[in-house]
Amino acid sequence: MARTATKLILGAPLLALSFLVAVDASMGTPRGRGPGAGRGPVDNEPPGPDAAKERLRAAEQVVDGIELEVLTDDKWATVKRIEKPLLLFGDSTRDNDRGSLWGWGEKGRPLALLELYQNVRDRTKWVFAICNTSGGKVRARRKGAPWWGENDSGVELKDIPGAPAPAAEEPQRQRQLKAVAQKFTGHQFWDPDNSRYELRRLERPLHTYRDEPAGIREGGLFTLANGTNPEIMLFVEARVDPKDGSKPVWQFTVGRLAHAELHLEYDGKEVFTAPRGDRLSASDKPYWVGFIDTSPDAAPGK
Repeated sequence: MARTATKLILGAPLLALSFLVAVDASMGTPRGRGPGAGRGPVDNEPPGPDAAKERLRAAEQVVDGIELEVLTDDKWATVKRIEKPLLLFGDSTRDNDRGSLWGWGEKGRPLALLELYQNVRDRTKWVFAICNTSGGKVRARRKGAPWWGENDSGVELKDIPGAPAPAAEEPQRQRQLKAVAQKFTGHQFWDPDNSRYELRRLERPLHTYRDEPAGIREGGLFTLANGTNPEIMLFVEARVDPKDGSKPVWQFTVGRLAHAELHLEYDGKEVFTAPRGDRLSASDKPYWVGFIDTSPDAAPGK
């Protein structure tokens, strides 16, 4: 049973409307997001809810063209997308706006996450980052053509040190979920000069879920963000071994939507680190960053 917190995230006088922030940086690489020399004029966003809805429709048209498949029992099966975006965001410090976060999967942990945004100086392209969070193999087509090659998820579940035993009742587990998530902190190193940036954990889960047959009694997706721009994707889950029904424990795993060097701590101790994404990103890897050209003269499928 999937329960997304989209209403809470989108409701706050349309955090969606802050889908629209802008300042000054270059689009030289998809994740080249830091203070720097801008090129070309800034596209000033028109205000108002109608304009915001139109921008969201444009993003959704791009996402609608993506068809995700997961390998289950040696057969590829199409995965349904979570209907609404999990988050709308902007990043004025890095000159990006019109951001949206999307997930795939009808129950349990989303099998893949995709971030989509634009640079304020180039409205002909969308920048995307996609991450396999399934624990298995996925692939995707776009507009009917192969797009994201078959890849094996790099997510690894780990016990959360010192966490209490998951409660037997759902309301108590949900409170535990949020309390455990509050102890995670993070930072990243990025341009210019490999500077350190502290990341902010957004208070509410972006998505909550369960999957009893898979052993997930309670799960939540959180993000550690630069402003509201999701960088580290944090999954916190109360799990049992579905084979032997062993005692439940709180575990976590991580997905990435950033090219920066990432660091995650729990209760002040580092529990996850990852190098810059340019060492990892590729169209047949579990993390991939690139452009989708939506200009009128773009080649089909580009």
